[in-house]
Amino acid sequence: MAPVRRAYRLEKYLKSVHFNSLTLLLLVMSLLWFYFTFAEHLTAYYGGELGEAMVLFAKVTGRYAPAFWAMAVLNFVIPVTILANGRTRTVAGSVVASASVVVGMWLERYLIVVPTLANPRLPYERGFYAPTWVELSITAGAVSFFMLLYMVFTRLFPIISIWEVREGREGLVEAQERMVGYLPGPVEPAVPAARR
Repeated sequence: MAPVRRAYRLEKYLKSVHFNSLTLLLLVMSLLWFYFTFAEHLTAYYGGELGEAMVLFAKVTGRYAPAFWAMAVLNFVIPVTILANGRTRTVAGSVVASASVVVGMWLERYLIVVPTLANPRLPYERGFYAPTWVELSITAGAVSFFMLLYMVFTRLFPIISIWEVREGREGLVEAQERMVGYLPGPVEPAVPAARR
């Protein structure tokens, strides 16, 4: 949202207060993610089932530990550190926190599938998985295609609903007219009269 805001000069409509609200939502989601991830791994640890314990230890201390701890840092430590502090809860801070969460969630998807298949409960031979250039190319192509489609749609369709902006301005004028009776002295108009 921040690159689109800058590219299309939408600072007048997408203000810092909107980013602040979204970053608070991201902060809450990051804290919830930590709670649910901790609860999931705690029950796997205390459950005592051999298959789940093997997968858990492969993720936490085994060969998937770098990806697991990177996921924890990207999904929890970076967003909470940036977004819990009011001074760093800016547009740039929200972009950094959001980008780290996106990368961290991709790592989580990897860790959901690969360690489980590498430590099977069914009686077949264990293996090791490494993505090939074909799989990486398909992923990069899908991301690029989505970005291209998004940019094309932002050129074809309005990003900000004109109807809602007009309705909001008219509603603000009506609210201001109602408040005139309650406030002492002359009241300056907050927004110029809406164009009809």
